[in-house]
Amino acid sequence: MRNPIVPVLLVCVTLLSLFAPSPAQALFGFGSGTEAATPAAYDTLAEMTDAMAREMKEGHAGMGLRLYLDREDIREDREVRDVPFAGMLVNELERALSRVGYTFEGHSIDQADYALTVSYHRSSGDVIVYLKLNGTKNDSYRNLKGIYRIAQDKLPADCFTETLDAKLERLTRKVARGWHRAGRLSIAVNPVVEARKKYSSPFSEYATRKLKASLSDMPDFRIIEDKPSTAKAATRSITKDTSIAGADALLAGADAVLDGVYLRGRDTVSMSVSLKDRTGSILADGEENIPSGLIPFSLDNDAAETLAQIADTEHERSGTVRISTVKGGNYQVFREGETVSFTIQVSKPLYVYIYDINPDGEVSLLFPRQGDPEQPRQPGIIYTIPEMNDSWEIKVEPPFGKDAVKVFASDRRLPFPAISDKVASRSFTGGTRALVRVDTLQQELVSQEQINGRDLVDWYKGSAARLGVQLYESTVYVETRAK
Repeated sequence: MRNPIVPVLLVCVTLLSLFAPSPAQALFGFGSGTEAATPAAYDTLAEMTDAMAREMKEGHAGMGLRLYLDREDIREDREVRDVPFAGMLVNELERALSRVGYTFEGHSIDQADYALTVSYHRSSGDVIVYLKLNGTKNDSYRNLKGIYRIAQDKLPADCFTETLDAKLERLTRKVARGWHRAGRLSIAVNPVVEARKKYSSPFSEYATRKLKASLSDMPDFRIIEDKPSTAKAATRSITKDTSIAGADALLAGADAVLDGVYLRGRDTVSMSVSLKDRTGSILADGEENIPSGLIPFSLDNDAAETLAQIADTEHERSGTVRISTVKGGNYQVFREGETVSFTIQVSKPLYVYIYDINPDGEVSLLFPRQGDPEQPRQPGIIYTIPEMNDSWEIKVEPPFGKDAVKVFASDRRLPFPAISDKVASRSFTGGTRALVRVDTLQQELVSQEQINGRDLVDWYKGSAARLGVQLYESTVYVETRAK
């Protein structure tokens, strides 16, 4: 007769072997987090993270390991992320773990031995923090055995409230993490602008300052601050690897330029930032959706909105010609006493025509000046208007305000319109740009002896169509302010 105990023992041994930890898992003496009695809450976040670091050090017997901690993925179990507590927690964890001998891999998870996953849960006035280590070379993982909790009243009262600053800081870190190369990168930061019409607002001015401040605190980056332009810049040739998009970085003496745009939605504002080198290639980018209720600044710019309508920036055929100021960017502020100069670039030989437009629809030709010979601008050169040897300049003086400076470009000479404020606008009815029978309207405008300044864009489009040539456009906004 067979002994029934033997197969039972064999089955037990087999089951135990199936659930025994792998050698990689056995490195750490961590458990599920339910093996220890619940201790008293820690008095400070630093005290708690020091205890977590000690358990990790004891669990791997003093072996030095590289850790990867995703700062963007410190979240509450209810998917709340962008709160000050998350940043406080990750800072204390990095401090505590570095203190006991761990090092951190800042860019690539594949270069680390373990990736840390950190989350937290709020319950009954306490915050409980969980930490899990995931092996990057295998599927092993371990949770800390201890239960780590801190009373919520030991933390700042607003540390679980989402803030605009936390959102902007998170966006900056997303971009910063995309830069993987050795060495410090010098960056020119262009003003953040509205995505469709490219104007600035109180919100975008605040966001630009925060982006600069956050990047300045990071060791991999050096911010090139804007220098007020008090004199005309010289026309210069550019290197082959500098694109139209990279001109701002070149003019600022930087390696790259940071551009940011925002787009207002129903309940959120979507903000995206891109870091581009001089060739226009994207080095890193990031996007963040910001609840509208977190933004205490206006997203509007009524004067610039009017200018955008007159300059018709939403329908520009862009990319072949670009106008900017010597400060760079799509929107720039100049102070009383400064000299304003513009830069022009083209991607093929083009004749250019530059106009100033104010919010009242008043238009004036800036270039070419009356009587000046017309010559096509050539690619590979940054032209400055006015040029060094010109006898005229644009000096900032009262009254102050906002203007759009618009360039039209074509591979053939274009005629000049006769502009008069005594002629009624046909492009605008009731303050709104006409959208019906626009082609017919443009052809009729070309046949008029005089046009209203608000009809400038439609007149040039009609003129180009009549001549059978392509028309290219670009706009820069300029704001002048007192000192």
